[in-house]
Amino acid sequence: MSDSKERKNLLVVDDEAEITKALRRLFRKKYRVLTAQSGAEGLELLQKHTIPVIISDQRMPGLTGSEFFAQAERTHPDSTRLLVTGFADINAVIDAINNGRIYRYITKPWDPEELQGIVAQAYERYELILSNRRLLRELQEANAVLETRVRGANDRTAECQ
Repeated sequence: MSDSKERKNLLVVDDEAEITKALRRLFRKKYRVLTAQSGAEGLELLQKHTIPVIISDQRMPGLTGSEFFAQAERTHPDSTRLLVTGFADINAVIDAINNGRIYRYITKPWDPEELQGIVAQAYERYELILSNRRLLRELQEANAVLETRVRGANDRTAECQ
């Protein structure tokens, strides 16, 4: 996987070139911004890169943002997903949020400072998920060691009786 060590990847998926350009300009100094003009193109980028945060439009030809996120979740379950749109089928958005596929819903036009704050929170969420997974793995390993020691102690006790 090819990833930038200096800046974390941010994927922006929108069929409007002006939107992807605007978001690239807004975030380029802090993140490595990858852009896709469709959900299918976004899925291809997800196969090549580790992407902590994804911003997608809802209304796009082919896959909607909600459908894109449902597919992206299969390969990148920990990525934080942000849905940005000016027009939405509110029922589809509510369904996607309720199913956990979307962290935040942002309306167009957005406030740049507010969006930067939301994206920063999305990265914090991603880091917390990774930290929790690491801590859980360490706890499971410690439990396995402890269980082995207890079994060994029980075996020695049984031999002494």
